[in-house]
Amino acid sequence: MNEEQFDSLYQQIAEVVVETVPEEWSKVYLYGEVVEGSQTAYFYYYPQGSDKPIYSHDISELFTVSEIEYKEKWERLVDFIQELWIAFKDTGQDPWTNFTMVFDKSGKFNIDFNYDDLSNTDPHKRKTIWKFEHLGIIPKSNSGKKHLENYFLKLE
Repeated sequence: MNEEQFDSLYQQIAEVVVETVPEEWSKVYLYGEVVEGSQTAYFYYYPQGSDKPIYSHDISELFTVSEIEYKEKWERLVDFIQELWIAFKDTGQDPWTNFTMVFDKSGKFNIDFNYDDLSNTDPHKRKTIWKFEHLGIIPKSNSGKKHLENYFLKLE
């Protein structure tokens, strides 16, 4: 797979996200994860003119979008993410475990791949830390606060 094909996959991933967002938006933060036998994705977007991000899995609750329609788009998103992961493996590159893609309305985007072993990490902990690092969201739950506190202690 050449660079154009990777760019095409990045474009397809972004297009599914844009199709999923039911309102005008300014910026998106997407998390994608693939490990053998498991994959997930979610994103937060900022509505145009707002500094409060909307969580992708809340879209069907907040807008007149059926859960079935949302789930179909989410499954397409996860399929494209898995396709990207397979493409990395097929071209002899180290397969990443997760990535963060940030893009804005102008089409500017950045993608950061992570290669950490996720087999012994708590998904809730990963999400809590990711939300803090990328969106500045401080958890409300005690367990989330504890995850963040332990994360800060490891940074010292």
